[in-house]
Amino acid sequence: MRCVIISNGDINDYIFTKKQIEHYDLIICADGGAKHAWAMDLVPHVIVGDLDSIDENMIDYFHKQHVQFCKFPPNKDYTDTELAIDYALKKKVKEITFVGVIGSRMDHTIANVTLLLPLLNKGVQAKILNEHNEIIVCDGHMKIEGKIGEYVSIIPLSEKVEGITLEGLQYPLVDATILMGESIGVSNRFVQSKAEVTIKKGKILIIKSKD
Repeated sequence: MRCVIISNGDINDYIFTKKQIEHYDLIICADGGAKHAWAMDLVPHVIVGDLDSIDENMIDYFHKQHVQFCKFPPNKDYTDTELAIDYALKKKVKEITFVGVIGSRMDHTIANVTLLLPLLNKGVQAKILNEHNEIIVCDGHMKIEGKIGEYVSIIPLSEKVEGITLEGLQYPLVDATILMGESIGVSNRFVQSKAEVTIKKGKILIIKSKD
């Protein structure tokens, strides 16, 4: 089952975002993410959170659309996005795409990026998506697709990432090691439409970017 979680961060291009997510099997809004669903004329399957970021008119509208609400108290130990993940995992999803999790609050953005790690450990394919970036975590082998000339960066999430091999990119690597804090993997480019990333030990962020 493919799931999208819409959170309350920035979504600047509703046309692009709706095109990417409207055919997912399960649409979950993390509290204020319901405002983005409203703007994209999408009806989510469920809205999760303390509902402090949604006005009563919007709540009434989604109730009339038979949307399920999972309400939590404001003083909770988890973010609304984490609660949405928990709901998705209980539904046995195998793929999660996050939108609206990048914004001006850097603490929220970084925290949301790190949510990809435990999902990887649970065997769930997960990525963060907006109109400029696609962010994935890798700990083994991954095939990625992109347009020729499009940026792709690899950033260590472990103190050391070993056995890195990059194919199909402008700057290939063979069995390389990159330490956390080194920027050698930043701003590579696709030289063909498909590339491959392989690592033997550690975890990395793969970020496809466009200006």
